[in-house]
Amino acid sequence: MFCPNEQKAKQTFLKYLRIFDSFYLLLLGVGIGGIIACGAFAAPVVFKINEFIPAFSQSESGLIMGKIFVRLNAYLVFLMVVIAIYESIGLLTCNLKINSIYSKFWFLLGVFNITLIILFVYYYTPFILKPQNILSDEFVTMHKQSVLVFQALMFGLSLLFIWRAYALHYMQQISKRIGEVA
Repeated sequence: MFCPNEQKAKQTFLKYLRIFDSFYLLLLGVGIGGIIACGAFAAPVVFKINEFIPAFSQSESGLIMGKIFVRLNAYLVFLMVVIAIYESIGLLTCNLKINSIYSKFWFLLGVFNITLIILFVYYYTPFILKPQNILSDEFVTMHKQSVLVFQALMFGLSLLFIWRAYALHYMQQISKRIGEVA
């Protein structure tokens, strides 16, 4: 059984953790929304813009889409840092037995998402944006791989978002039970 001070400290910790969880969910949601907006909304319109504005060529559409992805990449790098910090703290609280519902699998999922962000931002995007690579034999293969990485990132971030949303609800239930015991 908890002593009263330990119980109060754990309840306070869980309250602050819920605040950070909510902010983390917001950042994950913005990342997921950015991926959907770029991949599902912007790309099809930008690459078919010559149907609306005949003066636009496919290469000009690629330049426009490249600028959009560079901006998304800036956010993804920020999100990568947040995921690294947040999931590391989560793993630490799990190892210290402070947060009993944290799963080490979440940390691995965070590492998976970080790896995908690094691949997309630092490997695929620079290759695709280099004008001399557009005519190379590897361009089509690299572009297809980048699409797969982008889709896997959306799936990974969505999975992390859903699990974190569930955990936030579950932690509220635990916090209420701790408050009832006190």
